[in-house]
Amino acid sequence: MVIIRIIDVIGYSGTGKTYFIKNAIKLFKDRLGNNVTVIKNIKHHQIDKKGKDSHIFTESGASYSIIQNLNKEMAIFLNAEEIRLDEFINWLDRGPYEIDIMFTEGFRDLNHPTVLCISNIDEIEPQLTDNVKMISGIICGKNVIENITLGVPIINIEEDFQRFLEIFNIT
Repeated sequence: MVIIRIIDVIGYSGTGKTYFIKNAIKLFKDRLGNNVTVIKNIKHHQIDKKGKDSHIFTESGASYSIIQNLNKEMAIFLNAEEIRLDEFINWLDRGPYEIDIMFTEGFRDLNHPTVLCISNIDEIEPQLTDNVKMISGIICGKNVIENITLGVPIINIEEDFQRFLEIFNIT
């Protein structure tokens, strides 16, 4: 059973998803002492290059390949055909590191409470689903948000972190 609190962040490219998550991570760490994890869906380029050892290992059939660089940073390459995202989240939950909050970025087929990042009002309707609990992103820097009534709050997480916590029922 997954006990990690998962929040999906969706939106078109350039709408502030990464900026939102970066600020959320800092707020969760600094104010609540939470451990935060992010899984990002990269659709437009590969992470691992052909010819690199990690790519060779996974192409050869390894279930996953882990690399470490000179800064002691590690990356895990999984064969996505062998493990679904929900299985991976369960694996992380059972792992040795405590995770309090997990953000996913760019996965539109998940079923978790969601933040929709937008840069203008026209982007809302085509992306609004029942999972969207709040709207954020570049739109928060514009003065138009006071005049919008959607039934979904538009919140700048830096200015109203407490309201964000209430919306997602995080104590």
